[in-house]
Amino acid sequence: MVLSMLRGTSNATRSAEASLALQRLFGWIESRYGGLPFDKGTAAQVITATSNTLTTEDLSRLFRHDATALHVPGFYDTHAAAELGSQLAEQASQGKGRNWKVSTSRGLESSDVLTLGEHPPFNVVASKGNDHSRDSYFDKVPFEFKKRRQRRLSDGTTIPQLWPLDLLRLQLDEVWPCGAGLARNEGDGRPFGGGLPRVMKGPTRWPKGFIHVDEMGPLDPEKGLFSANIYLQLPENTNNGETDQEILHIWPVGIRSRWDWYRNALLLSGLSAQDAEAQVRLRQAMGKPAIVKAKPGDLVLLCVQRPHAAVGFQKGTRVSLQCFLQYQGAKERLLIDS
Repeated sequence: MVLSMLRGTSNATRSAEASLALQRLFGWIESRYGGLPFDKGTAAQVITATSNTLTTEDLSRLFRHDATALHVPGFYDTHAAAELGSQLAEQASQGKGRNWKVSTSRGLESSDVLTLGEHPPFNVVASKGNDHSRDSYFDKVPFEFKKRRQRRLSDGTTIPQLWPLDLLRLQLDEVWPCGAGLARNEGDGRPFGGGLPRVMKGPTRWPKGFIHVDEMGPLDPEKGLFSANIYLQLPENTNNGETDQEILHIWPVGIRSRWDWYRNALLLSGLSAQDAEAQVRLRQAMGKPAIVKAKPGDLVLLCVQRPHAAVGFQKGTRVSLQCFLQYQGAKERLLIDS
């Protein structure tokens, strides 16, 4: 047993030494060749749709990274969105939401985001790495769909409602040449979730917003991971939704090769760490972001491989609906999950 313990200590020491050596290597590369590449021109633009619907042209530009984001004002009726957002905010205030812990230098801490729904986000399920959690997720997906497609009235009865994420899925399927639909579990074909409500309550932990990416990797015109966000309630003016508010910052960082990643590896590692010093370094290096302002009912799509941050606030509650889109080329079906 003593020999085993010594061997384990030796392996841990070697691992730490290897990690330190790799960090020094990337530090040397960054000192010699570092410098973030930034997109310019159309690739740095936020497309603002001229109508309240998605179009093939706008989606194509976004998917091939010829735009930083796509904003569709009035995608869902403003007043209906604000009413739905108020209902979801009330559910969160009743303790029905889940706060998924994030890893920091101080250990696991609460994040700024709660999710509502019958099942957790799939990335949380995948992190547990067991079949039971996966099966539970897929078993609860149909109940989430059923729940969101009906609205409970004050007298206790229910009526059908058009869930905003269903509207999004229908429009994507209609306008994308190869269609769109739910991603399916390999083997048995069970559908992934189509999106979940996300609730942020002030004061948020990161006043300016936490800069991050949801997937590390160079931008590729033939594939990418995107998010779609439908805003329902904003921290202020939630009753009438007449005033656009600053809700999202996106940096047009043009990482388009592995070399771009390697030569900025130490800086970019801060995109996955809840670390205040790393956030300061990122803001200094990336400069001014593209700013997205929205009101209840607006839809915003972006590539989550680009650095972005949900703008923080002191008071009130922000409610949105979010799903992810897997783009695998212009001749492939868009896959939706959450």
